[in-house]
Amino acid sequence: MMRELVFLPEVASDFDEGFNYYESLSPGRGGARFENAFKLALRKIEEGTVTHYKPIDPFHRVILPRFPYNLYYRIVENRAVITALLYARFDPTRIEGALKKRR
Repeated sequence: MMRELVFLPEVASDFDEGFNYYESLSPGRGGARFENAFKLALRKIEEGTVTHYKPIDPFHRVILPRFPYNLYYRIVENRAVITALLYARFDPTRIEGALKKRR
């Protein structure tokens, strides 16, 4: 079962922030590695073969491989609404607040 992915506009700036940070640490490679991890997480969501942890209902969380970032989404019918890409070490109340604003 393939899920349609729908992105909230804020996800683009979340991605850009992480991409630019890792690109600044490792020019020419860091951003690309971050992007590949992001795309891998999206494929897992799209394929729908894995049930992801729900830290804050109704949001599911996917951990980006090799990066301290989490991708949050919610299921609406047969679509996955990609809600946020957040630094995993943020205070949990900050993460919850960001997700609730984007609901």
